[in-house]
Amino acid sequence: MTNPAGLAAAVPDIEDRIYRKMRRRLIPIVMLGLFISNVDRINIGVLAGPMSLDLGLTAAAFGLAAGLFAVGYSLFEIPSNMALAKFGARRWIARIMVSWGAVTMLLGTVQNELSLHILRALLGVAEAGFVPGVLLYMAIWCPPRMLPKTYSMMNLAVPVALALGSVLTSTLLGLHGLLGLAGWRWAFLLEGIPAVLLGVYIWFRFPNTPADAGWLDADEKAYLAEAGVQTDNTRAHRFEQLGAVLRRPAAWMFTLTYFCMGLGYWTTIYFLPTIVREQFGLDAAAAGFVSAIPWAFSVLVMLAVMRSVTRTGDRTWHLTILQLVGAVGVFVAASTGTPVLALIGLSLGGASFFGTLSTWQSMQAQVFAGDQAAVALGMITGFTSLSGLLGPSVMGVIKDATGSTHTGLLIMSGFFVAAAVLMFFVSRWTDRVTGGLAARVPVPA
Repeated sequence: MTNPAGLAAAVPDIEDRIYRKMRRRLIPIVMLGLFISNVDRINIGVLAGPMSLDLGLTAAAFGLAAGLFAVGYSLFEIPSNMALAKFGARRWIARIMVSWGAVTMLLGTVQNELSLHILRALLGVAEAGFVPGVLLYMAIWCPPRMLPKTYSMMNLAVPVALALGSVLTSTLLGLHGLLGLAGWRWAFLLEGIPAVLLGVYIWFRFPNTPADAGWLDADEKAYLAEAGVQTDNTRAHRFEQLGAVLRRPAAWMFTLTYFCMGLGYWTTIYFLPTIVREQFGLDAAAAGFVSAIPWAFSVLVMLAVMRSVTRTGDRTWHLTILQLVGAVGVFVAASTGTPVLALIGLSLGGASFFGTLSTWQSMQAQVFAGDQAAVALGMITGFTSLSGLLGPSVMGVIKDATGSTHTGLLIMSGFFVAAAVLMFFVSRWTDRVTGGLAARVPVPA
């Protein structure tokens, strides 16, 4: 790959100063929020075995419970992001965190399949807007050159959460019998508390915009006001922005591409512990520990891709090749009868998603800069989250019918291929209309 734009050398010193301050003041808090959110939404995968036994869940019923999160999430994603634009990032992100923490704790009280399904849908409603809200919030602190690096740093929390979250949740299963409660109930109850506490912290300590940050000097604030990926909060929450975004073909292309990525990703997340149990013959707790391996590998891939994209300025080939690698990995996992090879294949599948995630998000933030940013980011993330319903549900039905995850994984590998093809064309178009990562000022919607 070449570096025609001289991207790394072109970054002004002021951007380095701003990034160093963000790395101390903002990024760790956002990372912690993403860590907690991913633990709370995917812990059900580790808890599937003992919870299904206690509640009498079939694989299809569990797949539906896992996926119903996406229904509430997708329906409220756009309204939530518009509310963030209206009420301010500090207050709205804090509200989201307190709400989902409370619902996570309530999941520890479910008594049957119906109550589980209702609370999983409510968890999606409560958490809706967090990820696109954080993307929108962090974009106003970053010129285009800084976006992939900033998003990569904060997104490192996601595979870390998937790795350590599996270990944490598996460990909490060891509380089984304490005060007469099952271990999976303790996991839900205890893992909901950090979201509430961090939400309270954000309410009191987060600045709404760079202009409100006392730790930025006047020159840094002025620079971000000119070169940051701009949003217009005076109009972003108006209903007409929804119609304007829905009429943009680019919004639908980003959504379709992300949807294909998400199908393989969410299916892998929710069924990875089950697949590991099948292949290695482990119990639920041990499977949670082994399931951490693909996500630990994803962290290394994310760091390598972040450096490579920043150095070369290329997005098209990084995104396309990574998705194809993911397709091969999931295909291998489905086709082999060797547990170690299956785990390697799933590791490649997870790493391909996380390797592309931050660069893909930076493209969205550039293309939809301006007063359509809140709606567009909410729409893309919201509609894409439906893949979290479709993928696990289809996987559950296929597993019930065949007794194996083999066929479902083969289908999901095909969606990685579709994502690779779409990403090739979407990323080339994005670089053409925005000027790529070397653009001095982003192109408004």
